[in-house]
Amino acid sequence: MARTARRGPIARGLIAFGLLLAAGALAAAPLTPQEQAGRKLYTEGASASGKPVRALIGAQDTPLDGTAFACANCHGADGRGRPEGNVKPPPIPWSELARADGHRRAGGRSHPAYDERSFSEMLTDGRDPAGNRLEATMPRYIMAHEDIAALVAYLKRIETDFDPGVSDDRLRIGTLLPARGALAELGRAMEAVLRAQIEAVNAKGGLHGRKLELVTADFAEDRAAALRNAERLFRDEQVFAVVSPLTVGVEREIGELAERSGVPVVGPFTLRTQSQQAVNRHTFYMLSGLAEQVRVLVEFATRRLALADPPVAVVHPDEPEMQAVADAAVAALRKRGWGRSLAVHYPSGRLPAAELVAKLQQSGVQVVLFLGTDAELERLGGPIRDAIWTPYLLAPGVRVGRAAAALPTTLGERVFLAYPSQPGDITPEGAAALGALQRAAGAAGRHQPAQVSAYASLRVLEEGVKRAGRELSRAKLIASLENLFSFETTVTPAVSYGPSRRVGALGGYVVAVDTAARAFRPTGGYIRIDDQP
Repeated sequence: MARTARRGPIARGLIAFGLLLAAGALAAAPLTPQEQAGRKLYTEGASASGKPVRALIGAQDTPLDGTAFACANCHGADGRGRPEGNVKPPPIPWSELARADGHRRAGGRSHPAYDERSFSEMLTDGRDPAGNRLEATMPRYIMAHEDIAALVAYLKRIETDFDPGVSDDRLRIGTLLPARGALAELGRAMEAVLRAQIEAVNAKGGLHGRKLELVTADFAEDRAAALRNAERLFRDEQVFAVVSPLTVGVEREIGELAERSGVPVVGPFTLRTQSQQAVNRHTFYMLSGLAEQVRVLVEFATRRLALADPPVAVVHPDEPEMQAVADAAVAALRKRGWGRSLAVHYPSGRLPAAELVAKLQQSGVQVVLFLGTDAELERLGGPIRDAIWTPYLLAPGVRVGRAAAALPTTLGERVFLAYPSQPGDITPEGAAALGALQRAAGAAGRHQPAQVSAYASLRVLEEGVKRAGRELSRAKLIASLENLFSFETTVTPAVSYGPSRRVGALGGYVVAVDTAARAFRPTGGYIRIDDQP
């Protein structure tokens, strides 16, 4: 993607100063659609049009996917070339390729300046403008003419295409948290931990010599205002990435904003991961959301409950998002041999408890997977008791934990809840580190899960930046996060990502509810759903 701003030599006179000002003006200009397509080719080895790009490798011209041989892999995010071992990729900004005096390469090879035609021939035929064969380490490419033109357009801009938020000694990151209203205390608790953690990182010299700066925007109670504030944060505040934003109720909009602006988002604080949709490349969730917790319950029920193809009702409010979760649950149940599973919806916010219980009981339903709210589950309790009906009842605990503990004792030990994490995930090391930050920030006590999420999210971002290296770009950060495997945050389950995976801790725990003792007890260890659909 873009190159990182770096400290250059002191400007020599007014002419050099004027050139620097001109470069700054160019950096502020957005890339054209063609230049954006060229950047995608340069950084990812993929065509914006979806057309295949192939790299021909070695003496046998073995064709491989171009995404494994993106230009930036060898020539760097800034195009200047990064020597590695005996391989010394040359600088390839267009100003360098088109030098009027031509080039003399190591080993004595020389050639005149490139123009757009000779550059195209070099990419596809592997020869420089003088007809010399290029080094064996340089692949040849099979790509469309318009893709080559887009790549040339981007190489003409690469020297002035800077990622926002990165300077020689600073890295600017943002967050979106409530500053006023009912959630203000939660927002202050999360921000306090983020700032204390940033101070601790900066006290040790920062990340690759860059001190972190945190920019906050208000997650306003008014939905439209929250989105306007988010738009300003992503677009106007020049942040490199966003960490641990509250996105409840605006998950889709924030995800789309991250994609449009190219801003990586690490650890949104929400229950809805949008995982049913195509992967959003820029958003990395920490823990399983509702959809993943339902998959954990499906895995638990089909493996642990001693039932053979029981009638199952996935009960959900009539909302598009919850319908998608319910449909996915039914598909997963059927795939595991529970073919008599079906989704049952009710009007959002208007659960007909007695009518629903009678209908499900008459249908012989043995398992209910409930996707409603705490208050709605509470309303079901009385009709379930009065009907002397004892189905297995499963639900995401983050939505119904309070009501589940108050369900009728007639259900016995047939109530199970899924959670994305548990207190035991916090190691002694993690407890000590988080506790020190809380004390330093004066933020100990309430909103522990939110503070854990904020702490873990910033830890993941730190690790991604460290692995991306000093020559930092958003593209490099995304690539380094995609290669994160079993990273221990010390306060959550281990986190892993991948090219098609954006939920770090993909799984959860199931606890049983003792309705007589009004208590919860574990049913086993962490249930991973990495390999499940």
